[in-house]
Amino acid sequence: MDNEQNIPKKTESGNSTPAPHAGKKSFNSYKRSSVKQFSSVISILIMLPVFAIMMIFFVCFPRSEVSQIEKRNLALFPEFSFESYFNGSFTAGINQWFTDTAPFRDDLKNNGNGMKALFGISTQDSVNVVGDIKKVPKKTKKPSETGNVSQVSSQTSEVSKQPGESSKDESSAQESSESKTQKNYRELDAEYTVENGVIVVNQDGHYRGLELFGGGSGNAYVDALNDLRSTLDSKIRIYSMIIPLPCEYYTPANYDSYTANQKEYIDDLSSRLSDGITAVDVDTVLAGHTEENIYCRTDHHWMPLGAYYAAQEFAKAAGVDFKPLSTFTPQTIEGFVGTMYAFSGGDINIKNDPEDFTYYIPDNYSECKTDFYDTDFSYDYTGSYFKQVGDPQSNAYLTFFGGDEQIVKIRTNIKNGRKLILIKDSYGNAVPGYLMNSFEEIYIADMRYFQPNLVDFIDQMGITDVLFAMVTYSAFGNNSYNLPDLLTQAKGQTIVDNYDKGEE
Repeated sequence: MDNEQNIPKKTESGNSTPAPHAGKKSFNSYKRSSVKQFSSVISILIMLPVFAIMMIFFVCFPRSEVSQIEKRNLALFPEFSFESYFNGSFTAGINQWFTDTAPFRDDLKNNGNGMKALFGISTQDSVNVVGDIKKVPKKTKKPSETGNVSQVSSQTSEVSKQPGESSKDESSAQESSESKTQKNYRELDAEYTVENGVIVVNQDGHYRGLELFGGGSGNAYVDALNDLRSTLDSKIRIYSMIIPLPCEYYTPANYDSYTANQKEYIDDLSSRLSDGITAVDVDTVLAGHTEENIYCRTDHHWMPLGAYYAAQEFAKAAGVDFKPLSTFTPQTIEGFVGTMYAFSGGDINIKNDPEDFTYYIPDNYSECKTDFYDTDFSYDYTGSYFKQVGDPQSNAYLTFFGGDEQIVKIRTNIKNGRKLILIKDSYGNAVPGYLMNSFEEIYIADMRYFQPNLVDFIDQMGITDVLFAMVTYSAFGNNSYNLPDLLTQAKGQTIVDNYDKGEE
């Protein structure tokens, strides 16, 4: 039979003889081994140049020092000491410096995020959760039980009305604008992804990054303002203007349980403020403009237009003159992509969907002077309130006097005797430009960096109005712990006003 040729034959000793084709097995094994060795050699020849190029790249090219994406300075090379060397912190610092300051760091991250976006399928029902994301317990009190902020604001503004306030025509136009029915994004489902407490939402054909609000007591904020009220002369006006995060208006319904209702928290906080403190309700005002460009989509700040509506509401409460937006000159920075690209873990949808950042210059800007001081109120220089800092497409919000770690003083051409100090976080930076026709002098101080004693400063500078303007994240979070310190630090020191040094 044909199969018999493959059957080993027995020898006389009983041992089997190999089949005629048995030797081919070792030959095939030899071929496979040769192919593996050849592949290994080829891989080594390919990888060696790659590793050499990478080594040249990381060693010879200039190290990055600043990340525009993350808005921070990168790690510095550690200083050597025997203690740091033997406890391991020196070598750990070198490792951190080497990895943090890779050449062309932002470009590499952008390319990596772009590649990451090519994988996976996104649907309206999919959620990518990274980090500890928890549902937020809802407050048990209703807004009506915690006090109506808008009523507090209107009642106080009637007392403080002064000649020269906004005309009835302007007020009517504003009321007409606010009466327009706005889309309620909180009632709509949307496609979104989640990363470390940030959701990226696809709404109206654009991507929007949103930080979530988890609540807080607000006790430090309330205590500081009430203590200040009890310390200052009753003629000095104090205002509280807490600005909601954009998640108040743009969180989709299918993720609503992961962020708190900010109006409930603001109303509750305002109800605990002492008599003589005016609560300015910007939550309700902004709710009437949600389809306008009032918050950044690619940055964690609001847009200058949102700050305009808030400043207008404050001017009503303060009883000062306020110019309509038509008298301002708009300036637009195109292609802005802000902090939400980094906050969202490099979501490429944010990167690829830039926005226009439009700010507004008042009609009397050329007649105003802006003086810059160190955080201890030592005069530095006189310059521009509106300025460009670094790349405008990533630093557009720094247009407002360039940053937080300084004290700024605006001298206007308005001679009404009203002197305002604005105690703020970075959200407050966008407000003073709209008040250059409202106050004679405006002082701007960030609560995180202001070194003089606030009570002494108000007394010695002749301040008539004190405005606390900050986002809910600051009023209810850790930033608020700086406020009580402002009333006790450097107490009793003479504050030198370098006004003459700023004169031209």
